[in-house]
Amino acid sequence: MSDERGDAAGYMGWFLFGAALGAAAALLLTPKTGAQARELLLERGGDVAKRAQDFASHAQGHAGELLDKSRELFEEQTQRLMSAFEAGRDAMREEIRRGTESHD
Repeated sequence: MSDERGDAAGYMGWFLFGAALGAAAALLLTPKTGAQARELLLERGGDVAKRAQDFASHAQGHAGELLDKSRELFEEQTQRLMSAFEAGRDAMREEIRRGTESHD
């Protein structure tokens, strides 16, 4: 689970890095006045922040789903293991009982 959160955080970091790089390239490559550039940055910055927030929400929901599925699988495997252990223990006891009966 922590690996999945780490992956999501890594993707978020790269997303934000790309957004900042794109904004910087737009500033450097477009002939605009300082006021126009600042206004553009404010508009785009809000848009990038909204996208980042949406992405984080989606990643958190997906991580929760994966955690729930992992718990279910763990519980199923635990039950299977306990059933197999109990069956083996019962079989061993039966064999011990048969062995002591045959010696009597």
